[in-house]
Amino acid sequence: MFTIIMTFIVIVSVLLILIVLAQNPKGGGLASNFAGSNQIMGVRRTADFLEKATWTLAIALVVLSFLATVTMPKPKTEQKSAIEDKVKETQPSALPNFPMPTEQSQDSAK
Repeated sequence: MFTIIMTFIVIVSVLLILIVLAQNPKGGGLASNFAGSNQIMGVRRTADFLEKATWTLAIALVVLSFLATVTMPKPKTEQKSAIEDKVKETQPSALPNFPMPTEQSQDSAK
């Protein structure tokens, strides 16, 4: 399920990129390429279509991202990293023995 959702996310992302690139920030965009009077869609209708397609794909991307997070496979066993294993192997098993001050050395310090 996760793989299918990730495939849809990639497809929606590519379509969203193409739709945004087809738009012109000044309002021309894809509609300016079809300037003939016999066109089926007018300039305003093309801009409306591109805007609706952008919003639809953006919402679909958010929903698919949420679904991918929910369906993400979780590890069944506790996995430890190789670094953790190396650190545990190299840790000393006991603390080093430091010389403890005796009463004689404390008396001589006075």
